[in-house]
Amino acid sequence: MRTEVRGQRAEVRMRSPRFARWMALFAVLLAAGCASPPAPQFTDADWVSASTTGRNAYERGDYRRAAVAYDRAEQRARALDDAEALALSAVNRATCLLAAGQAADARKGLAEALADERISPARRAELLVAAARVEAALGKSDEAVARATEALERAPSPALRAQALLAKSGAELAKEDPAAATKTLAGMSTKEWQRLPASLQAEQTDLRARIAVAEKQPAAAMTLQDEAAQLWKQAGRLPEMARALAEAGRQAQAAGDLAGAADRFYRAARSLGAQGLQPEALHVLEEGVSCAEQIDDEAVAMKMAGLLVTFRDEQRLGK
Repeated sequence: MRTEVRGQRAEVRMRSPRFARWMALFAVLLAAGCASPPAPQFTDADWVSASTTGRNAYERGDYRRAAVAYDRAEQRARALDDAEALALSAVNRATCLLAAGQAADARKGLAEALADERISPARRAELLVAAARVEAALGKSDEAVARATEALERAPSPALRAQALLAKSGAELAKEDPAAATKTLAGMSTKEWQRLPASLQAEQTDLRARIAVAEKQPAAAMTLQDEAAQLWKQAGRLPEMARALAEAGRQAQAAGDLAGAADRFYRAARSLGAQGLQPEALHVLEEGVSCAEQIDDEAVAMKMAGLLVTFRDEQRLGK
């Protein structure tokens, strides 16, 4: 490993001399959020098969394959002329598309299901919440607030109410109104949030962290993202856990805690790499090395260099 580390130092000489003795050179790529789709509730064998395939794919983190399976469920529901099955399939497909970063593709199915007067009030509330989240993801803040408000007026279940509040609050934050976003989240008490699934608690904590960022409170945002990381871990959502850790690192950096930032970036990059998300891991690792350079901590920088070597070994063996 020592030979590989020496060999890679030459690649970074075009950067700062101090950075050159530690090494770094990393690429930049992107990343990608929602409660798990409900289990099938109907009896048609083909519809149940497609829905079960979708749910299993979603729980593996294969959101695109899950969306394709739920699209088949939608088609089967149309063939059956079953408004309830179509609505549930549309909600499930929207959940998967949101997680895959393809929110725009969810709009048509949700609109079709909402237009059917036969659906039950509870199913309509689910559709409205899904539509609110889709609009929020697309940056349509006014539409998201309107959909979420309509859903809340229907007195939905606690989990649906939480999702509606998250969509509404997120849209208000996007409109640069952190006070309104905070007030909306207070629509459920702390005890009510704590009774919800860990994934919804994580989303609420992440949103509170983003509100803290908007209010220029990086230390508070860092603490909240650390909490969100633990909640994502409890929910079994490891990519989101690692991303929350990385965001905690960014807020630690903004608060002037460079050592804390470097530690969080290292842990996030290691987790992402172990999950096979190498491009994203390399981007986070680059941020960590930058922090290590600023605090002039060669031990930390060499630890990150060793992680880089590990990533490259894995990439080479995978080819």
